[in-house]
Amino acid sequence: MTAKAKPTRADLLREKRERRPRTGSSKSTRRSQRASNTTLPPVLVRGGIAASATKNRRKNKKTRRRYDIALNGQGAEMRLPSIPSVAFGWRLLSAFLVIALGYLVYTLWYSPIFTVSTLDVTGLVRLTNEEINSAADVIGKSIILVNPSKVEQDLSKAFPDLLNVSVEAQIPNEVAITLVERQAVIAWQQDGQTFWIDADGVAFAPRTEGGPGITVQGSELLSIAPPENEALEDGEVPLQTIPVELVNAVLTISQEAPENTPIIYDNQHGLGWHDPRGWQVYFGDSGDQMDQKLKVYTKTYKRLKKAGIRPGLISVEYLHAPYYRLER
Repeated sequence: MTAKAKPTRADLLREKRERRPRTGSSKSTRRSQRASNTTLPPVLVRGGIAASATKNRRKNKKTRRRYDIALNGQGAEMRLPSIPSVAFGWRLLSAFLVIALGYLVYTLWYSPIFTVSTLDVTGLVRLTNEEINSAADVIGKSIILVNPSKVEQDLSKAFPDLLNVSVEAQIPNEVAITLVERQAVIAWQQDGQTFWIDADGVAFAPRTEGGPGITVQGSELLSIAPPENEALEDGEVPLQTIPVELVNAVLTISQEAPENTPIIYDNQHGLGWHDPRGWQVYFGDSGDQMDQKLKVYTKTYKRLKKAGIRPGLISVEYLHAPYYRLER
């Protein structure tokens, strides 16, 4: 076995150099990193085309628009100052909409342009504009506070003689009201009061002088129950009514009643009148077969007159069982 060869001087120098730390390489690395982080100046290219050699930009730096203008000289150009690019976000737009909406609401609420000053009412016959204005109670209010449905209910409640009410709020400050008033066909008198009755049997207070040509003197209070085919809504007041059949019966017998003689309604015998010749006549309260009842009454009177009988009461309440009395 041979002894290990002794290292030469060159081997020792090589081993020493390998053990020494490589400081030069780290310095060169740091130098290259600093060079890469340094922003190079922009490079201008002839012909008006500009390019920047910088690829890495700071993230917090805003984007700017650059404008280069070519001059008359060949290869000469001028750079204008950079203009920052402004971007509008959703938050800014939302804030603008909130401010605009708030201003609009304030204007609608307080501006005199949107304040109701007058009412445009059509269809008035007996009622007046002052009465409608008082019941509607919208004068001086903002148009956005006008509730057409509530105004319709208030007017119908205040004036039972209104058959139909339509209210419409119109920007900026107009309220249009269209009315249809009930047409009275009967003047009903009882307990010292007079009511007008329309063809549907609805009673309401007289509004003007005169009135219907047919007068009925009643002996019992009007019914306050609503018609059978009419349902009441919440807060609605029932109308005073009489049966429609009774209205039709009054209209029928009024054609045969003596002139200037009021028709009488008795809760026991129904409709009739006090004949100027000295007796009372009744026809019941049903409009059915009223024409035939009138014919039977005429024949009965003629037969009594021929027999020399002066009755005190003639009743045709029942078509097939008329009768008379010598005393009322």
